[in-house]
Amino acid sequence: MKKLVLIIVALVAVATTSFAQYFTTYKPCPSVTYNAPSVTYTVPKVTYSVPSTVNYNTTSVNGYSRSNGTYVPSHVRTMPNNTNWDNYSTKGNSNPFTGSTGHRARDYSNDAYNYGAGHAIHTGSRGGQYYNNSNGRRTYVPKRNLW
Repeated sequence: MKKLVLIIVALVAVATTSFAQYFTTYKPCPSVTYNAPSVTYTVPKVTYSVPSTVNYNTTSVNGYSRSNGTYVPSHVRTMPNNTNWDNYSTKGNSNPFTGSTGHRARDYSNDAYNYGAGHAIHTGSRGGQYYNNSNGRRTYVPKRNLW
C-alpha cells in the first residue's frame, strides 16, 4: 500500500511540475501592428434656395360655418391653381395681409411625405393627392411622387 501511495504522489509531482513548466515557458505570439492608411473624403456642400414666389392673384372668401358648427371668418387667399408653391400657407412664403409665415410642405418636397403617413394616397381627377381619413372624407396632402 505504501508503494501505491508513493507512486501516486510521484505521478502528481511530475504532473504538476510539467504543468507549471508549460505555463512559465509559454509566450504569446508577438502582436502584429498594422497601420491602415488614412483616407479623407470631402463631400461637396450643396446649397440651394427656393425663392419666395407668392401668387399675388388673390380672392376674398366670405365667412362661413363648417358642418361641425365652427365659424370661419372672411379672409383673403391665393387663387387656386395646380400647385401649392405659391400659396400663403406654404413653407418659405408669408402672407402679406397677416404677416404669418407658411407652415405646409411644398409639393414634391421631402416634407410632403410626412402628410398622410400610413394611409393609401390617391390622386384625384384634377391632380390633387389625398387620403381617406377616419371619417371617410378626403384629406388633401402636398403632392408627392407615387412610385
